[in-house]
Amino acid sequence: MAVIDLETTGLATDPEAEMLELGAVLLDPGEERVATLSTLLRPRGRLPRAVQRLTGLGEADLVDAPRLEEVAEALRAPLEGRVLVAHNAEFERHFLTAGLGARLADARYLDTLDLLAVTHPDAPDLRLESFTRLLFGTEEHHRGLADALDTARLLSRVAAGARAGERRYAVARQALDRFAPGSPWRSLLSGSAASGAAAPESPYVEVGETAEAPVPFDPEAVAAALADEARGRRHFTGYRVREEQIQLARRFAGNLRDREILLAEGGTGVGKSLAYLAAAIPFAVERMEAGARDPVVISTRTKLLQDQLLEKDIAATARFLGHPTLRALSIKGRANYACARRLEGVLAEGDEPRIFAEDRQAWAALAACAHTRPHGEIGTVPAALLRRFGPLRDLLRRSVAARAEQCTREQCAGQRGCPLGRRRAALAEAHLVVANHDLLLRWPPDYPAFEHAIVDEVHELADVADEAFAVEVRPEEIQERFDELFGRPAVRGRSRGSTGLVSAGTRRGLEHDVRAWRRDLRQDLQALARGVAEQADEFGGVQIPDPPGPRFAATAALATTAADRIDAVTSAAEAAVPEPEPALQRALHDLRESAEALRLAFAGEQPESVAAFEGVYAPFDRWRLVVRRVSPADAFEEQLLGRLHSFAGVSASVFVAGDAFAALGDLDLEARAGERLQRVSVPSPFPYEKHMRVVALRDSGGELVSETAAVLEDLARRLGGRSLGLFTSLRRMYDVAEELAPRLREEGIDVLTPRRAADDPGALVTRFTNGAAVLLGARKFWQGLDIPGESLQAVVIEKLPFEVPTELRRRREKLLEARRIRAFERYTLGRMLLNLKQMVGRLIRSEEDRGIVVIVEGRTDKRYFRRLGEALPPGTRVHVATRDEIGALLADVSQAST
Repeated sequence: MAVIDLETTGLATDPEAEMLELGAVLLDPGEERVATLSTLLRPRGRLPRAVQRLTGLGEADLVDAPRLEEVAEALRAPLEGRVLVAHNAEFERHFLTAGLGARLADARYLDTLDLLAVTHPDAPDLRLESFTRLLFGTEEHHRGLADALDTARLLSRVAAGARAGERRYAVARQALDRFAPGSPWRSLLSGSAASGAAAPESPYVEVGETAEAPVPFDPEAVAAALADEARGRRHFTGYRVREEQIQLARRFAGNLRDREILLAEGGTGVGKSLAYLAAAIPFAVERMEAGARDPVVISTRTKLLQDQLLEKDIAATARFLGHPTLRALSIKGRANYACARRLEGVLAEGDEPRIFAEDRQAWAALAACAHTRPHGEIGTVPAALLRRFGPLRDLLRRSVAARAEQCTREQCAGQRGCPLGRRRAALAEAHLVVANHDLLLRWPPDYPAFEHAIVDEVHELADVADEAFAVEVRPEEIQERFDELFGRPAVRGRSRGSTGLVSAGTRRGLEHDVRAWRRDLRQDLQALARGVAEQADEFGGVQIPDPPGPRFAATAALATTAADRIDAVTSAAEAAVPEPEPALQRALHDLRESAEALRLAFAGEQPESVAAFEGVYAPFDRWRLVVRRVSPADAFEEQLLGRLHSFAGVSASVFVAGDAFAALGDLDLEARAGERLQRVSVPSPFPYEKHMRVVALRDSGGELVSETAAVLEDLARRLGGRSLGLFTSLRRMYDVAEELAPRLREEGIDVLTPRRAADDPGALVTRFTNGAAVLLGARKFWQGLDIPGESLQAVVIEKLPFEVPTELRRRREKLLEARRIRAFERYTLGRMLLNLKQMVGRLIRSEEDRGIVVIVEGRTDKRYFRRLGEALPPGTRVHVATRDEIGALLADVSQAST
């Protein structure tokens, strides 16, 4: 066996990429000594700067290295006849076959990704560097032999853990034994069984011990604790007293005490999380000691912040405040947790002998996820797992109870150890619960009620409300409801079928009709999507105007046909089961709601709602129709605001010139809060006036894509990459990338862009910070991107970020004008300034950061240009300049901050 690793000058998809280094660990049975193989290789092309930075190799290191063809035979000989083990083995197979000969294409390759998928499905991703940190506390070297040795160490660590009976390895072995008995990794996992039953997993954050005296719930006591720098440094690295943070904490505490509604804006670096946690923790502990039985709920928009609160901030703050008994946990929607009853049924399908061998690994990965991931949380798993095992996405979806009727409280009570049941039960004893905005607005009736909410990233709440209070139609969900009624048919070579809510005896006379309904309904929905696609934009979206007009007449007829078919199915099910159980009633209700939405989308004269199709692409089975409310304010008050004693919304971007209307006007929050409303805004402590320059380019008459590419090219050459491009259009982003990449390639600077909607920004950020690169991104990159330090020194915004003029926006602006509100000034322009505030905020993330922001199309000739300063931190202004003057401004900020 040989454990191998390659370093190359590019990815396998790059036809010009070459092998740069080969490292191998040669293992022979019965031999005590381990042989190694290592060599540098001199590429024919230039060594990209990104590769130099990643590997630490320079051109001088390769001067005496051989060309690949000079040593190909010597490298091939020790590898031939061996099993080749690698992390992401297809990469090694590609380059070894191309460089050392086709004979290595037929070698047996083992991929450690398949092993780690079952031993560590709880890892954040499947990158080798993640496992060197996790298991060894070291960084990946990005050198051939060092990484091959790390891969071998990883195998040794797994084998040792299996021999010791560590639970994760026993789970992995059981999963492979059951579903993939032919896996070559079973032998590595052999060893003693897991010692005893798994210890009960605490649902709460582990706070740890503290010697600090408890801080009582009192605004001044909280402020005094935050003002104690010695105390802070005992619990937070680099802690310093910030008056802005203390001011915020006082307001949060007062809001909880006085049952107010607070809107709070805190600039970057203020420490908003610590401010509200310092108030919420003693409040939550004291009120539960006094007999309250409901938690304080903290809601975030991004998983990044949710994880940060749970993994770092809450425990440290509880120790800092002297409250080690704090019980805090996160909760997500029920679709994130394995349902023991449904999971058992899906795993049973994996025992079917008809399943193809290559698909069995998906069932093994499912079993490992369900029994190893914390709290049975399987709703989101690493994207690499989903890409590697095709059926896994569907298996995960069917292993959760996404809706209460799929697993009632009574059914759940009969499943000992059910992850969802345990999580729900833990809520009743929690002081603090960290949720997300979507769950906050759809809070299930069987979760504990709450009276106090702190909403971080509150500027996102209105957009989430649009989705939470919408009616949605998805073909796959209609199919799922159909299968709940009549059972799911067997899939040849994949799985057996399942029974439905309509009993087999009752259904027997409908078998022919059920098959026809299933076929015809699928065809109806695909025909509808094909018809809609004729009107779709480049991203598969279609907005339905009101009235729809003649061009949507044929599509409206297709929607009616599909709706009629759904109604026929529900009527037949009702006739077959005169007294349906609650689960059946709910499935019928959902199907009727889908039929109603299909008709409503094209009905016209619907002043309260707007319909839009999204994701209308071939093969036309993954689209969705969303019917959104023009005003979600009533639903927001009914579902959340009207039930609360206190509400605090906080973000770095709440106000525009002291007005929160742009962020929260759709929810009508300020008007409905009345006298309870309080506002506070504290600036960032960072020296923006010294460390940042903001430039809007004068209109040169040039084409926007070319101008943006030219600005990014100039900055990247000056800075060695270290530039972020933010776009309002995906098409322009890709056009700029296509124009920019070949220009910077000769400088060894990579141009990184997401290629799929599901691409993880974090993975791209890691590549960006590890090498000389330019990173391009659209809306997902406008906020939440945290790149402190020298890795980022320039942000280029191709165009002022006005919202896309959708039908929903048009109707909202019309509604505002009817209320005598200047829609453009307070709404359209306000939202643009909020977006710009977020984009500019990507540059300065610490007190030492510095750099330049360039707005390519700044519309300097418009009257509203003078308002751009409202999106900037105090002390900064917008410089109007030409492209040739950017270099001088960049030099100016460097000199001013030294």
